[in-house]
Amino acid sequence: MKPLSLYELNSLIKDLIYTSFVDTYWITAELSEVRVSAKGHCFIELIEKQQHGSTPMAKAHAVIMNNLYPLLKMDFEETTGQRFSVGLKVQLKVEISFSEIYGYSLIVRDIDPTYTMGSLAQLRKEIIDRLTRDGIVDMNKQLSLPRPLQRIAVVSSATAAGYGDFCNQLDNNSRNFYFNHKLFAATMQGTETAASIIEALDTIASQTEQWDAVVIIRGGGAVSDFAGFENYELAACCAQFPLPIITGIGHERDTTVIDLVANTHLKTPTAVAAFLIDHITKEADKIDFLETAIINYSINTIKANKRQLDHYLNILNNTTKFYCKRQTDKLSLLYEKMLHRLNLFIRLQQQHLTETQKINEVALKQLQNNRLHLENMERALSLYDPIKILNLGYSITRSGNRVVKDASQIKEGEILTTTFANGQAASIVKSTNTRNI
Repeated sequence: MKPLSLYELNSLIKDLIYTSFVDTYWITAELSEVRVSAKGHCFIELIEKQQHGSTPMAKAHAVIMNNLYPLLKMDFEETTGQRFSVGLKVQLKVEISFSEIYGYSLIVRDIDPTYTMGSLAQLRKEIIDRLTRDGIVDMNKQLSLPRPLQRIAVVSSATAAGYGDFCNQLDNNSRNFYFNHKLFAATMQGTETAASIIEALDTIASQTEQWDAVVIIRGGGAVSDFAGFENYELAACCAQFPLPIITGIGHERDTTVIDLVANTHLKTPTAVAAFLIDHITKEADKIDFLETAIINYSINTIKANKRQLDHYLNILNNTTKFYCKRQTDKLSLLYEKMLHRLNLFIRLQQQHLTETQKINEVALKQLQNNRLHLENMERALSLYDPIKILNLGYSITRSGNRVVKDASQIKEGEILTTTFANGQAASIVKSTNTRNI
């Protein structure tokens, strides 16, 4: 057989395809690439994955011509509320095309948006079921909002109008409540939404002690702008976050998966600001009420204690008066007893003094008598004074310390001492028969 050229082979395949596939076909697939050319044609990459995995089972190129693409895109997005973008499951009416140069492709003639709506609902259900099986779907809802709720970590886009409205309403509240809020910037639209928000939440998680709650907000927009919030990893991160999460992502017609797992879900950023202001207003009102209650209780307690104190004071006054009277009576009686005893003591002392005076008189008289007697004795003794006797010419003879009164008392050879009125003389006894010495 003569070899075929590539063109000839492709022509045979083209003829075979056009002969075999003359009708249009409804197919289901996932959009893995969506690109609009400068001429307005929309080039699509279709993919089908394994039921329980991410491995591709089939791929195909498709194109929506520029005369049809704007109409199909508008109808799809208005019906589904989703942007015609990568990641969506779609049902397309296609016809098969084959080009000798570009090969096999599909020409899209129609799109069934109701299939995508069912697919999105099924995707959300699968995410919620998975969160439920993991036991984390209600974890963030179980956290209590701190009191007061003033330190707010905000996840949003710095340029989002919703963020500006949120800050303006929060900072200019009528009660002048102070809120400490800080922006943790994230992409709030497109394919990077989930990863960007998770990154911002990870940063907040590293400083949880500085914040009371996390607010995730963005302004309004098309329903398709919120596709990035329908993500299991983002929902799981929010559900397990250690701080309460409050959402206000501007989606009026429906809720996203992170709204379902958040602690508190509100429709818009301004609604979140109003919620925070209302929350702290209630706290302030409670404090005002408690302050008034404490003041009233204190006043009533003081009044009651004052009445009780007056009652006790009256009892104390009466008791004091009675006690003082009893003590006064006792003192009077004691004074009388002391006065009586003092008088008795004075009389006894006076009597004793009288007796003492009498004793003194007797003693004085006895002393005078004794003095007179002593004087008489002195005069008598003076008559016998040895000096006077010696002055008369008499002398005293001693042998040692013994006065010699008799000559028979001395012996021959004994030394005698004779005392005169003036002086002494010693002598030796020669003979006891004579007086010669």
